[in-house]
Parts: sequence; structure tokens; C-alpha cells
Amino acid sequence: MPATAPGYPPAAYDPAQPPAYDPGAPPSVRRGADASSITTLLLHLPLFLGSLLVIWLVSRLLPAGLDVVFVIAWLASGALMFHRPTERALARVMFKFREPTAAELARLRPLWDAVTRDAGIDGSRYDLWVEDSLEINASAAAGHIVSVTRTSLNGLPPEELAAVLAHELGHHVGGHAWSRLLGVWYAVPARFVMAVVKFFMRVVFSVASKGTSCVAAILTLLILAITITFALTFPPALALLAVPFLLAWAGRRGELRADRFAAEIGYGPRLHAVFTGWQEGGADDGHLQQGVAARLMSSHPPMHERIRALEPFATAPGGPAAPTGGLPS
Repeated sequence: MPATAPGYPPAAYDPAQPPAYDPGAPPSVRRGADASSITTLLLHLPLFLGSLLVIWLVSRLLPAGLDVVFVIAWLASGALMFHRPTERALARVMFKFREPTAAELARLRPLWDAVTRDAGIDGSRYDLWVEDSLEINASAAAGHIVSVTRTSLNGLPPEELAAVLAHELGHHVGGHAWSRLLGVWYAVPARFVMAVVKFFMRVVFSVASKGTSCVAAILTLLILAITITFALTFPPALALLAVPFLLAWAGRRGELRADRFAAEIGYGPRLHAVFTGWQEGGADDGHLQQGVAARLMSSHPPMHERIRALEPFATAPGGPAAPTGGLPS
């Protein structure tokens, strides 16, 4: 169900008519799936269908009755992404997060409670985690995971860390975290087969390269002929080459939507200040040195673009906005 906060999902930004911003209005927010989340799910559809084909082929090896159960069980397995014990296992094993210590939780919990209170959301529904990393970063994953790096927790001022947490809450409200993980989960069988095929091709070329050049040339022409035949038989399949770039684009839109959500619940000035500081510290330097393909594959927009999108929220009428929930000093 889409979010119901006024102005969210955000409309296209019009510099001539900045969006209305009323920091005193009580927000009313419900989790859902915004346009970037739906786009992410649709872009994963080809890999999902490929995985379904793989699962169906494997099921043909099972006895009658078990084959149907196997396919249905795989289709239903995506629900585990919202199962709290499974999420906690994913946090530890897949994402390498850990539970915060008592001292870390004492710093993190009041900030998170303030952010969720400002959004009108029950913060206790989410699990707070810490990532042992030297980077200043935070992340939202699955349906209820919010993590910050140890460096962010110890190095960022409370008001800046709160703004970062508001951004991560925006990912959960917009459905970005669960849609991304769900797409990746259902793509596993197809990606496994693709990895096996790539490995087999590398082995074949390695063996051929040790033989005569004629054998290598024949294998190359054979694979090229199969590729061209497939492309001519199924022309729409060529569009799959654009899927990674489109997924990256959807990721960038999701980041901007999460930024705007944080701004709409009162953290715009603080998040704008955080990004401005990061930009002054050289956050965009690497982006400027990237090639076109690397920029198109980036899952995060450049910092100057995020700052520009937050400018309508950088100050509120009568001065910087202060979240209603209050923050510890």
C-alpha cells in the first residue's frame, strides 16, 4: 500500500515551485511500495522467470507430487524475507551485522525513537544493528533491519546521525529494502545457472587455447553463432542487457526518495548539512573520475544531486526545522 504522508511519493522537483513544507503538520506514514520499489520488482521479473524455469526443470527429477510441492515451496520462500528470525539470521550471516552493545544501544535507541516518533511509526518494529566498518554509512535491509557502522555511531554528531537514520527509515517506508532483497532472492537459481555456464565456457576456452588455434577459432565461431541465432529468434531478449543499468537507475531514484522522506518529517536541514559536509570532504571526487558506464551502474546519485534535491527543505519558514520528537543533547 503506498505511503500516505503528504507529498510522498514525491513529484518531480520544479525549481520554480518548491514543494510545500509545513514542519508543524503531524505526519501520517504507512509502509508501502513506491515507484522505485515497483520498478525494481518489475526489472527482476526476467530473472524470476528464469529461476522459475530452473526450479521447474529440477522438479521434474522428483517423484510425482513432490515436484509440485517443491515449486510451491520455492515460490512461497520469499515470505521468509519478512520473517523476523530469518531476518536476524540474514543480518548476521549475509550482511555481517552484529547486535549493538548496551552502550551503543543507549546512543542509538533514543535517536531512532525520535525519528520514528516524528514519522508517526512504531520504531520498536525494527531491529537496530551495528556494522564493524571504518566507513561512515548506514543501511536498511529486508523488512525490519536498520544498521549503522561503528564509525557513524561514534563519529557523527547526534543530530547528523538522526538525519541519516531518517533516510534509512525512508527506505523502509518506500519498500526499497524488501523489494531489492526479494528480487535478489528469487534470482538466485537463474544466477547460479549463469555462473555455471560462464565457468564451463572459461574451462572450454582454456582447454582450447592449449590446443591448436583452429580449435579455438571453431569454438569461438560456434558460440558467436549460437548467440546471434538466439538474438534473432528472441529480439526482446536483447533488452535484458539494459536491466543492470535500469536497476542502478531505480536505486538512485530510491535514494532520492528516501532523502525526501527524511526531509518531509523534519530532517531536511540536517540531512542537507550532512551531505554538504560530505561533499566538501570530497565525496564526489570519485564520481567525477568515473567513466560513463560506471556512473550509469552506480546505485547512489552524486552528492551534489542529492544536495540540490534537498535545497527546498534546507530551511523551514522561521528558521531550521526541528523534529517534534526531540533529540538527546
